[in-house]
Amino acid sequence: MPMRLELELLEQTDTSIFFIWTNIGGICRIERDGKIIYKGTENSFKDEGLTPGELYIYTIERLDLEEKAIDRIKFQTGTENYLDDFINRLQQITVSTIVSHSKTAIAWGAIDGITNFDIYRNGEFLTETDKNQFTDLEADSSEAYTYWVHGKRPLERSEENMKHRKSLLATVFGMVNIRSSQEQAALEEFWIIKRVASREQLLMEQPTEKDHIQQPEWQLRYLTFLGEEILPNPNLMSLNRFFKGDGRSFDPESTEYRTRVDLSVRFTEEGALVDCSKDVGTTIAYNWRKKFRKADVASSAGIELKEVKEDHHKIAIDLKHCVGNPLVASPDIDYQIAANFYRVGTYDIIGIHDQAPNHEVYLKDSRNADWGQIHEAEDKGLSWMAGPIASQYWRISNFE
Repeated sequence: MPMRLELELLEQTDTSIFFIWTNIGGICRIERDGKIIYKGTENSFKDEGLTPGELYIYTIERLDLEEKAIDRIKFQTGTENYLDDFINRLQQITVSTIVSHSKTAIAWGAIDGITNFDIYRNGEFLTETDKNQFTDLEADSSEAYTYWVHGKRPLERSEENMKHRKSLLATVFGMVNIRSSQEQAALEEFWIIKRVASREQLLMEQPTEKDHIQQPEWQLRYLTFLGEEILPNPNLMSLNRFFKGDGRSFDPESTEYRTRVDLSVRFTEEGALVDCSKDVGTTIAYNWRKKFRKADVASSAGIELKEVKEDHHKIAIDLKHCVGNPLVASPDIDYQIAANFYRVGTYDIIGIHDQAPNHEVYLKDSRNADWGQIHEAEDKGLSWMAGPIASQYWRISNFE
C-alpha cells in the first residue's frame, strides 16, 4: 500500500504556525482557509505573520502529474495568545483538530495543574489520558462526532490572584456545605468540546478560491435557572426563608429562568450585524411557612456586551453577566463569554461561570432551525455562587 499523507508535527506561536507532514515525494499544495499559500516538493511549512488567538484551517494535498489531488489531509488549528490578563485559561491555549483518511486527532495546550484528562465521544466515555492529545482510530469516516475533553485541578493551582486564600476558603466551605465536599469546592473544572464533521465531508474536493461571500448567521441563547420549585435561603437568619425556583430541567424554550440572554450574529456583504437582548426573571421570596412575602426584579444593567470587534472574516464578542438577588444581599450570578464567529462558518466560544445556579447555553444557525445545546452545568447549591468557590471553564468550537 502506498504511503498516505499524515501530519507529523504541529507547532504554534502567537504569530506563526509550523507543520511537517509525511515525506511522500512529489508535489504538495497547501491551502489556508481556501486560498493556496504554497506549492512545492518540501514536506514542511511555516506560516508567519498571523494574528494572535486566531483559528485557521489548512489543507495539504499531494498532487499527481496533472496537478490533481490524489491524497489530502485537513486540520484546524490556531495561534497562541500570550496576553496574561485573561481570567479564563482556555482563552490562551490552542486547540487543534487533524483529519486524515485513517483517523481524527485532537490536541490542546497544557493547563497548569491538570495531569489527566477524560475523553468522551458523543457523550460516551472513551478513555483517560495523561497526554494533551487524543487520536481516534475507531471513528466511522462517514459520521460526524462531538468530542469532550474534561479535566480538573485544585483551586490552589489557579492562575487567579489570591489563589491560596481562595483555596483555603473553598476548603472551609466544603466542610460546612452539605451539598458539597472539601475536594469538590476546591476543584476547578475544565471542558473542551469539539464538533467535527465526518472525515468524508472534510476531505472531499473543495474549491481553492471562495467565489462568493459567505453570510452565515448564528443565534446564541444563555439561560440561568433554579431547578427546584422552592429552595431554602442559605442565610438562616433572613426573613426571606425560601425562594421560588423555576421548577424545570434544561430547556431552551422555557419561559421560566433567572436570566436569559439572546445574541444574534449575522455576516453581510458589507460587514456584520450583532444584536443582544436580555431579560431577568422575577424573584419571589416566602416566609418560614412558605407563604408569599415579597417579589422584585433585579436590574439587567450587569448584563453587558462589553466589546464587539469585527473585520471582513471574523466577529469577536465579549459578554459579561452579573445579576444579583433584588431581595437580599447575596452573591451575583456571574459568567463571562468570549466568542469568535468566522465568515467561513466556524465558531470558537469560551466561557467561565460559578457552579450555581443551573447554566445552559444553546446555539443554532441558518442551516438548523432547532437549538443545539453547547454547554450545560447543573446547580450545586446557592452557596456555590460565593466568590471563594472553584469555577467551571468551558470552550466549544467546530470543524465542519
